[in-house]
Amino acid sequence: MALKLDLQKSAAKLQLDLSKAGVTKIPAMELAFDMDVSGSYKDEHKDGTTNALLTRLVPWGMVFDPDKQLDLFTFSRGVGAAHHVDMVTMENYEDFVRRNIIDKVPGWCGGTVYAPVLRANLETFGWVAPELAEASAPSGGFFGKMFGRGASAPGPASAVELNPRKSLVVFNTDGDSDDEAATWRIFEEMERGGYGMFVLFLAVSNQGGTFSFLRKLEGRYKNVGLCVIRDVRRWVEQDDEAINSELITPKLTSWLNA
Repeated sequence: MALKLDLQKSAAKLQLDLSKAGVTKIPAMELAFDMDVSGSYKDEHKDGTTNALLTRLVPWGMVFDPDKQLDLFTFSRGVGAAHHVDMVTMENYEDFVRRNIIDKVPGWCGGTVYAPVLRANLETFGWVAPELAEASAPSGGFFGKMFGRGASAPGPASAVELNPRKSLVVFNTDGDSDDEAATWRIFEEMERGGYGMFVLFLAVSNQGGTFSFLRKLEGRYKNVGLCVIRDVRRWVEQDDEAINSELITPKLTSWLNA
């Protein structure tokens, strides 16, 4: 499945639809796409479906990101599987998944946990200090505490100068997480710290998932959105207006206008 878009036309349509939804001044922010590379999602990667899904988000990077690009992360199970792949741009988005992800990224065809890649997003966009050395330790550091091997998760390290940037993360998964408690603590930390990062979950229900945990997150936190996609192969073939109408929700527009 190779999806071709007139990216400039799609970006202009996105700006128009945002304006109609009440976002008259589009804020500059970082854009990220978190892509699930667990084993259950392998067919969609290999037949080009996830590249088509990524393609539909390229205009969002063009509209929101000052550099007209988005950061692409992959994730499956474990800290080591949370991986920043590269920047996706108007020039390199075609066939990006085949060239850069399939059989290439850490954790390819693994399980599914959310918290490590969300932590990587927060670090990349300057909301928390990197703790790579601690994260690799077997029983300490942020992830040790996050997964129950110590006290509650710490805030940003005061000795490190942070550079927080408003950010929108589009988080694509086809399965429920095996680390619900750790993921919940990530969003608790974000709320306590007032971090300016919105997470829009695109949950693909190819495996028949109900995504009850994501529905709880979406109901609890102001910076969480959820779009459940029943048939992703059809979804990516919709026109720009249909895509935008599902993603530009009142919750997202309220956050964008804040």
